[in-house]
Amino acid sequence: MPRGRRRRVRGVKTLDTSLSSTQSSKSGKKRTSRRGVRPRASVKIDPVKLLESMVDDIASRLGLDLLGLSREQLIEALRPVMEGLLEQYSSRPSKDAIISRLIATSKHVYMFVSAYLLEKFDKLTPEQLEFVASYGEGIAAKYMPRLYREAKRLGREDLIPLLRAVWEKYGSPTPIACPYCGFRAVTPDLVCMVCGRELSEKEVKEAIDFREKLMEFVELYSPRDVEEAVEKGYVVVGESIKPPSMRPERGEVILHLSRDERNLLKSLLVERREVMGSGKY
Repeated sequence: MPRGRRRRVRGVKTLDTSLSSTQSSKSGKKRTSRRGVRPRASVKIDPVKLLESMVDDIASRLGLDLLGLSREQLIEALRPVMEGLLEQYSSRPSKDAIISRLIATSKHVYMFVSAYLLEKFDKLTPEQLEFVASYGEGIAAKYMPRLYREAKRLGREDLIPLLRAVWEKYGSPTPIACPYCGFRAVTPDLVCMVCGRELSEKEVKEAIDFREKLMEFVELYSPRDVEEAVEKGYVVVGESIKPPSMRPERGEVILHLSRDERNLLKSLLVERREVMGSGKY
């Protein structure tokens, strides 16, 4: 066909399309597509079949092959992630597109895998424990008592500082650290939420250097507050010591004063008054 004639045919088609669009607009008819054809419905993709075809590559690229999971377990762990990812596509994405997306959102992927490990296995391997401690974040904090026991069982005490950091950031840290496990997890009932130890008041006092805190208490509060503590025989303890008139906040505990500790407060109060040279406040 001559070149000039082909150009005229194209011009006619363009003109016809333009006219058709104008006429349909004037007539009020809704146009479904440029050529009047409805868009093709999105293809439903089976996440399991898709994972079966590429789970080995995903595991290798994201380092999940070090966790000792079978292909079936990896598919089960990654299925919720894949289902969420596929909702963003109307057609089947390429393998490279999926892996790139998973790498970009690896933090999210690792938390799902951490949850899977904790829910499906009664005991973790050293590699699995290290993975959860490193990437589990809020999930790891939720299971902290178990992770602490696993670290002790596996002889991975080197992971305990990391677990403490996770607890501080994502868990429910309290003002007082347990003298046995080191986690700030002592409840008002003097029980550690992480290692489960039931503590005595003496153990807590030793852990927080109670006598030193009593000296700070006398410096920070009025003589009336100190006298109240001596009279009632207890103080409220959190980051610092407070008088009985101040109600305990979350995680703060009540510690009772021994006779020696009451006498210490009295003597410190006398010294303070002598230094100030006022005798009365």
